[in-house]
Order: sequence, then structure tokens, then C-alpha cells
Amino acid sequence: MTQLWHVGWMPNYMRHVVAGFLVEFLNFDWRHGERWFAETLVDADTAINAYMWQNGGHSGMDQWNFVMHPVFAAKSCDPEGDYVRRWLPQLAKLPIEFIHCPWEAPAALRATAKVVLGNGRGANYAQRILVDLEAARRRSFAAVMEVRRGAGKDYILPSGHEAMALDNGQRAVLITRVDFREGKLTTRQTAESKWDERRRERTDDLSRAMQDSMREHSAANSLDGGLRLAEEEQL
Repeated sequence: MTQLWHVGWMPNYMRHVVAGFLVEFLNFDWRHGERWFAETLVDADTAINAYMWQNGGHSGMDQWNFVMHPVFAAKSCDPEGDYVRRWLPQLAKLPIEFIHCPWEAPAALRATAKVVLGNGRGANYAQRILVDLEAARRRSFAAVMEVRRGAGKDYILPSGHEAMALDNGQRAVLITRVDFREGKLTTRQTAESKWDERRRERTDDLSRAMQDSMREHSAANSLDGGLRLAEEEQL
């Protein structure tokens, strides 16, 4: 978030991490994040920004089937801590095992590294706003399940997938994470989850053109397939 505020940009992977933290752990309305990205990103696109936040906030047509753990995700994509050292130089002197989780470092080690945790005068790195991440996940999950229970059969299909009413009277099936379909909290990123090099953002013109083409093709197939599935479930 420091990088975003200073230069108006952050890597795509980190956008997913902060979005997931806001929604899956803090249980905030995704629209808060959508507005913040719209205000701060120099490459903000109104349609794409809203669409991605809807998907990350359990309100879109292609909802995210993954959950980014704020610590494990950071360790997996920044294993040497270079990203942290660049944008959070106050943590630069911490050993690698603590640079993504300075609150776990012994007090004496933090003092040597000149890291002062807190929210008041003299502090140079904020205290955590969430201590028990698993408990936070459970609260967020329970809140979503409560909304689903009150939605009714017009919006929740027998398969557990959510549905969207269309102007022609049909319903499109929305991609819905297995946790919500089965009513069990199973999707999580662990310390063993590895960084997938294929997720690296490619910004050359050819890669962008190919990605645009793939997105258009995927969106068309998703809508066509959703209509067919909705029709089958109604039979």
C-alpha cells in the first residue's frame, strides 16, 4: 500500500493480496477497495476495476476461487524480502525470517534493527490490526453464508452456485467458490504454497494483446456456459 500511495501502482499479485485481505479477513464491503483503487491507481480502468473487485468481493460473475494469506502470499512472491526492503525501509535490517512478519521478531532483535511497533509517537511500523487471521476468516465466511441463506432459491441454485437474473428471463450461473457451495471453509493459502511464475505480469504489447483476447474469449464462453447450466438446473 505504501508503493500504491507513492507511485500510483502496485504489481497485480499484490493487488490480489490487499483485496483479499480487505474482503476475506477484514470483512469489508468490496466497494471501499474499489473506490480506493480508482482514486490511487494511475492505470485504473473503471470497468475492469469494478469487475475485479466484484469478483473478489463475492458479487461478480467469475468470483475468485482462491484466498490470499497476507503473510504467506508475501513470503511466496518476495522470498528474499527485496520488495519489503524497498517500500518499507524501516524493516530492512530485520533478518529474512522476520521481514514479512516483524511482530514475530524478539523484542531485542527489533530494537537492534530499529523497528518500533505501535500506533503512537516514536513508532515506525504499525501494530497489526488483526492478530488471529484464522478467526477473522471464519467470521467473514459466516457473514457470507448468512447472506446466502437469506437469498432464496432464485439466487442460490441446487448446485450451490449463485445465479444472476438476465433481462430475457433466463439465469446465468456465476462461478462460486467451493467453500460457499459446500458450506465449509476449505480454501486457504498455506506456508507451503509456492509462488507460481506464470502469475508474473507481462506488460509487453504482444502479451497484453494476447491477454485481452483470452479474456474476451473466456468471458464469452463463461456467459454461454452459464446460460446452459442455468437452463439445465431449471429443468
